[in-house]
Amino acid sequence: MSEVLVVEDEEHIQRLVKIVLEKNGHNVSTADTGEEALEKLEGGLKLQLILLDIMMPGIDGLQVLRKVKSNQLTKDIPVVMLTALAQESVVLQGIKLGAKGYIRKPFHPKDLVERVTSFLSEDQN
Repeated sequence: MSEVLVVEDEEHIQRLVKIVLEKNGHNVSTADTGEEALEKLEGGLKLQLILLDIMMPGIDGLQVLRKVKSNQLTKDIPVVMLTALAQESVVLQGIKLGAKGYIRKPFHPKDLVERVTSFLSEDQN
């Protein structure tokens, strides 16, 4: 069973991701903001994957990604960006900062599960 952190400020998307992933055997923690996500990571939350929204109030997803990848304790946790952005440059910036990939919103629940499973299995190889 994998531990996944979903960082998403839109409540309905956060709830959907949590329900879908939990139905498929994952333990899911959530954070509404980048600040909350960083607090959970600093508190020692052990994770196999972070699903991280890009556009959030306060600390945005790219800033969170920078902090995750620059911290010795969290740098090896795979991060997948959740984005509604059509701007390829922002997605590419996330990849350059160390994200494993991205999932574009809106998504179909089945596609979400397949992508998360794929990212988790890549990390185990």
